[in-house]
Amino acid sequence: GRGGTVNAQETKGTDALQELIDDGRVHVMDGAMGTELYANGVFVNVSYDGLNLETPDVVETVHRNYVNAGAEVIETNTFNSTSISQADYAAEAYVYELNKAAAAIARRATDFFSQQNPERPRFVAGAIGPLNKTLSLSPDVNDPGYRAVTFDEVVASYSEQINGLLDGGADLLLVETIFDTLNAKAALFAIETIFAERGQRWPIIISGTITDASGRTLSGQTVESFWISVMHSQPLCVGLNCPL
Repeated sequence: GRGGTVNAQETKGTDALQELIDDGRVHVMDGAMGTELYANGVFVNVSYDGLNLETPDVVETVHRNYVNAGAEVIETNTFNSTSISQADYAAEAYVYELNKAAAAIARRATDFFSQQNPERPRFVAGAIGPLNKTLSLSPDVNDPGYRAVTFDEVVASYSEQINGLLDGGADLLLVETIFDTLNAKAALFAIETIFAERGQRWPIIISGTITDASGRTLSGQTVESFWISVMHSQPLCVGLNCPL
């Protein structure tokens, strides 16, 4: 499968996903989580990710609705489930549990459908968001060399998330809404390190975001240069989401 040429590690789940991609049809991922939670009467003024532990049945309902509507890949509710992002809510201690629970919730929703429709399997994508801090840009206009985090800190934060997602049953990993490619590189480094530790690989999807009419990411890359920066990870596919 894709990614298998990096080393001799087994790539979990790649064959089924590759068959899905290669069958010549258009395939569908799920959509927004927040708007669907609102539609189910859920209103929060903190992190939606906490619902994975507080009201898992509501999160599972959203997943099942997307599955029933035809989505073939379901993203976990973990866009902000890193210690760096969860620090805003003093919830850093729960990051591993948030991610493991989120993957297990999505796993239940997809397994239920797949068992009823074995000819139409559904997959869980462990969603890895972009962080609320950036490695490429300074948050202080008066000190352009300042960084709020270090590369090693970002790798450690992503590693905790990734381990939770894999332990919860994710079929693949989705590094998404990338506005800073250096953040993404830290995530990909964490992923490769964990793959080596586990002696196994999972498929990777990478999704960047274009911030304005210039056609560049926030950290200044064109789509082509973004692709060149991440192609070493041999992703299952690369795309764009949420561009302005």
